[in-house]
Amino acid sequence: MNSTTKVFGVLILGSFVFLSAINYMADNIDDYEAVPLPPPKHKTIVSHNPMIKVDATSRSKWTLVDFSTGETYSIKDLEKERSKLNKYPWDIGFQRTKIITNSGLTNPDGNVAVRNMGPVDFDSVSVAPTAGYIQDAKSYGKIINKAIADWYLYRTRTHNVESQKNVYAVRMAEGGYLKMRILNYYCNREEAECKTIMCGRQEAACYGIEYVLPKESGRHFPPPVIPDKEASLISDSPTSPISILPEPVN
Repeated sequence: MNSTTKVFGVLILGSFVFLSAINYMADNIDDYEAVPLPPPKHKTIVSHNPMIKVDATSRSKWTLVDFSTGETYSIKDLEKERSKLNKYPWDIGFQRTKIITNSGLTNPDGNVAVRNMGPVDFDSVSVAPTAGYIQDAKSYGKIINKAIADWYLYRTRTHNVESQKNVYAVRMAEGGYLKMRILNYYCNREEAECKTIMCGRQEAACYGIEYVLPKESGRHFPPPVIPDKEASLISDSPTSPISILPEPVN
């Protein structure tokens, strides 16, 4: 047997092995495709606390929120309209994923400050801390509040924004305290949906925020009121009663 015949035989044998492997894989793929995938598991959050939804969809305006009254105000330019920052009794401002507070370099006359408590159980935070609060400052050329600037994760696979579910203690403009947690960033979708599909930017920037104020002036937060009926479940975004904030006042 000459070398040409041997080479030809090896090629035939290799082709046979390759085609057999491909056929085997194709059969297995068909089998697996016929079996439906199990439903995705999503973390369920139970809440009995007040909820608000903040419209921060504008790219040219800031929505300023007064959590003590639920009022919102609109401002276009933080520098040119600085007088409005003192005119309105606001605590936290929202524009898309950006968050500012009524404090520091944003408004030197403001008293607001934020402390990041981390991803702890929301209801377990019963007292606002006395120290560790941060005001707005400049970082890498931008004015931010480092306590809350990293409130979200950006998912590169779906290009969606997902809240880290951190609890924030806030010293408010009028001197009281607030605790809050951002549960959702999307207007008409649950955040759980946006973990597996791409949610468009036009559907984004409607914050779903859980929050609690002290009953009286002080640092102690009341426990949630748990109804006798079945608890309302929030699957990564609020479905319990939501207070839709009114249109911002210009």
